Amino acid sequence: MASHTGDEPGADRPAPATGPTRPDGTGRLRDALRTTPALIVLSGALLVAALTVTAAVAVQSRTPATTLGERSAATAVGTSTTAREIYQGLADADVAASAVFLLPPTEERRASLVADYDASVHEVERTLTVSMGNAAGDPDRLTRLATIAARLKVYRDVVCAALRVSGPLSATATGNRRPCPPAAAAEQADTGDAAARAVLASAYARQASHYMSTELLTAAQGLWNYDTRLLRDARADARPWLAASLLAPLGTLAALMLVQVWLRRRTRRRLNAGLLLASVATAVVLAMLVSSWWHWPAADRGLPELERAIDAQSATQQRLGALLAGRADVYLGLGASVDPAGHKADFDGRDLCLRPASGPLPPGDRIDCTALEETVWPARQSRTPDAFRTAVDTVLAEGSAGRAFVAAEEHLLTELTTRNEEVSRMVADLPEARRHLGAAAAWLTLLAAAGVVAGLRGRYLEYQ
Repeated sequence: MASHTGDEPGADRPAPATGPTRPDGTGRLRDALRTTPALIVLSGALLVAALTVTAAVAVQSRTPATTLGERSAATAVGTSTTAREIYQGLADADVAASAVFLLPPTEERRASLVADYDASVHEVERTLTVSMGNAAGDPDRLTRLATIAARLKVYRDVVCAALRVSGPLSATATGNRRPCPPAAAAEQADTGDAAARAVLASAYARQASHYMSTELLTAAQGLWNYDTRLLRDARADARPWLAASLLAPLGTLAALMLVQVWLRRRTRRRLNAGLLLASVATAVVLAMLVSSWWHWPAADRGLPELERAIDAQSATQQRLGALLAGRADVYLGLGASVDPAGHKADFDGRDLCLRPASGPLPPGDRIDCTALEETVWPARQSRTPDAFRTAVDTVLAEGSAGRAFVAAEEHLLTELTTRNEEVSRMVADLPEARRHLGAAAAWLTLLAAAGVVAGLRGRYLEYQ
């Protein structure tokens, strides 16, 4: 048999006499590497390496494959819902806290506003506690939640300082709840007459509202963006693993076929049984990985549309936050603020008023600012009797401006609910990730590697 291969001792032909002179060591090494036994060993090493890479890809691609589709979308939407609840609760708390300082301490409506503020803050704290417990395995999200919790404590401390300065509330009026811890001895000292206390309280409220807009709501929006990025990351992470899951076994199968053909021609034998077994096993591994990624085309088509729906949902939430922040601007500007013009400028910058050419069906998320321009903003400078009281009644929930804010808020909440339902429907339409067969495929590659070693070992021993 060896006579057909030309690999028996003495069969290697010397280099032509006219060729270049080579050092003995280098020439012998090159000649040795060109022999069939050396090529068999080298081919076996390369095939085992390729099978090892295929096994690693089969195992490592499990997470990207199984998180793509309905599972990753449901996770992203669920965490985004939590972020939306936090954002909404913070904005509601700021509106209620800002409205408190429009009313004197003896006003009955003041107690209910404090109770609304307290309830909103406690709901945000409850959501944060639950979310932090669920984010134990996600350090980045846990850090973001902890940042919101720390900033919420700062906000509460400033609001509590304003509430203590503006005047005490009876425990009965607030449902026997303490919106703030008991004041320290230094804070219980007299801060001056009622007018001075009102200005100081309004300054605290202004500081709290500004901190809410620039720090707390920004952090909550950052959490929202982080959560919705889960979808983009799942899709981006899946692409290279999908390619590797297909190319690795295909490349290995091609290499096995090439070695089989080369070995058959080199040794003039029939097909090598070990390589044939390895080829069949690798083909099965390819089929298993294709099955594991079978949901990818439908998920890849559905995720971009879902991302756009979530972006629209986020835009609606931000418009709602701007509306609530604008309402707080009106409350603070009408109160005993030292900078009412600044509050009005903040309000105007949020672009909440109806435009003159809004058409027969004006946008529902905008308000008619006529009452604000004619009654509310000039109230503090007006000399008309009861002008301030009329303005306060106008902006609170029962007044014309208050009803406009409530109607715009209800419109945005309805739109947000519609967006939520649309997102939920899209999530339900996405395919569920298939059972990943990477572990079983890895065991098959070990069987294929054993076949390669056994098949090539037999041929190698024949040449020894």
